[in-house]
Amino acid sequence: MKFHGATFLRRLLKETSGQTMYIGAAALSAIIGLSGMAVDFSHGYFALQELQASTNATAMAGAFAMPNTTQAATNIANYSSKATGLNSSTLLTSAVATPTFLCLNTLVKQGLACVGSTGSTSGTFNAVRVVQTANAPTWFGSMFGLANFKLTAVSTAAYNGGAGSPWNIAVVLDTTASMGDSDSGKQCSGTQISCALTGVRDLLLLLDPCSLNTTCTAVAGTSQVQSSVASVSLFVFPALAIATDQSDYGKYTTSHGVTTFAAGCPVSTPGIVPYTFPSNTGTGLTEQIPSTLGTYQVIPFSGDYRSSDSATSLNTASNIVIASGGAGCAGITAPGGEGTYYAQVIYAAQAALVAQQNANPGSQNAMIILSDGNATATATGSSPQIMVASGGGTLNGTGSNHSYTYPSALGECGQAVQAAYNAANNSSYNNTGSFTRVYTIGYGSPTSGCTTDATYSATVTNGGGSWGPGDSPCQAIKAMASDPGYFYSDDADGCASSNGTNYTQLTQIFQAIATSFSTPRLVPNTTT
Repeated sequence: MKFHGATFLRRLLKETSGQTMYIGAAALSAIIGLSGMAVDFSHGYFALQELQASTNATAMAGAFAMPNTTQAATNIANYSSKATGLNSSTLLTSAVATPTFLCLNTLVKQGLACVGSTGSTSGTFNAVRVVQTANAPTWFGSMFGLANFKLTAVSTAAYNGGAGSPWNIAVVLDTTASMGDSDSGKQCSGTQISCALTGVRDLLLLLDPCSLNTTCTAVAGTSQVQSSVASVSLFVFPALAIATDQSDYGKYTTSHGVTTFAAGCPVSTPGIVPYTFPSNTGTGLTEQIPSTLGTYQVIPFSGDYRSSDSATSLNTASNIVIASGGAGCAGITAPGGEGTYYAQVIYAAQAALVAQQNANPGSQNAMIILSDGNATATATGSSPQIMVASGGGTLNGTGSNHSYTYPSALGECGQAVQAAYNAANNSSYNNTGSFTRVYTIGYGSPTSGCTTDATYSATVTNGGGSWGPGDSPCQAIKAMASDPGYFYSDDADGCASSNGTNYTQLTQIFQAIATSFSTPRLVPNTTT
């Protein structure tokens, strides 16, 4: 018997071949779509990596310009991934970088003080955080309604803490009689000058003398090195007699009427000269030196204090190390004999900084001033500490002349604030285009004193604050700083720093200052 259903089944089997084609087409479309999405996701991942790298660059560029927040914001925009930015990318569109300037307490505890803004965003900051958003167009995502990936990257940079950058640094130390007193264990077990020198040595241990990963090569006949990064000079006041000024880092020997000098542990104390004004009519170097017989500069700018940037000990053959007590010697002493008057040493240090910068284009200048800030020099008595050279100069404060304009025996603290202002702001006595970052360290600064300023003084507003008649030595030291963030104090006698670090130890202070001479660095975005 013939089974007629077989023909019907064969017909059904033939018809399923068409269904397989439709199912296969649908499956193929899904495979292509998934493959396309995989390609798009890979494309989006690489776009995100580019956005993050760009955001890191913007944060670093912004940090380089701090504390000028206006320039920092401009740098951030310029280095962003926007179409006209230096990090534009074909993978990214509609990029927008938004900066936020921060004062991160974690960085403050590491010694990176928050410094006052000089730009349009007011406040005190030590870091900048950049949030950058952008779109990454997809190639296949539009098939599924996804035309773009919306990406976000965040980066935070501190304005210091990275590798060292070229600096010329003048360290100015008070060596008046009070610095020879015992410190009483607040800073160290020795004299105040020896405690201060411990801080100087810490500074030298942290600065980079020459380029990264190199051995410092001496410049023949000098204490400087090739590829110098941080070059340091030591100044003291009162001025040293030139005939014996090297006694702080060596000894003189006289034989058969001939005097020679050899570096090494000092065996005598250098002589000093009074504060003398050869001229008061110009703005040249004659305004900035004590006399032809004296000098404020103990050690010229030096880079031989360590053998390399990675050396962990000081070079004991370096004159600046010997003078700072780092070669088993006492180092600089506090001979005293003259009162405190430090406006002139600031001008002298600034003149040396300008000359050093001119010889090393691209370097920056800084001055570190350590003193109690209480100017006490007098212009009266049998041995006046402020004298007038024959043929020039003015001795103010006597008779009817009550001018407190430098040089003068009146308004001595105010003159120092003005001198520091001039150095920091490219003002008179400093008209060569050089701006100097001025750090001040109040060591035992009293909250009363500056008696020559009680009636006759100038009112000066500097980066560190305002100064006026009747203000204290503590306020003078603070106002001398080019920013409140650059003012430190051991907090003796109630003189407290305003930079938020709360450091009262000289070693901590010098270490914090050393850190500030470095370049910007990235920090975790979670830093608070």
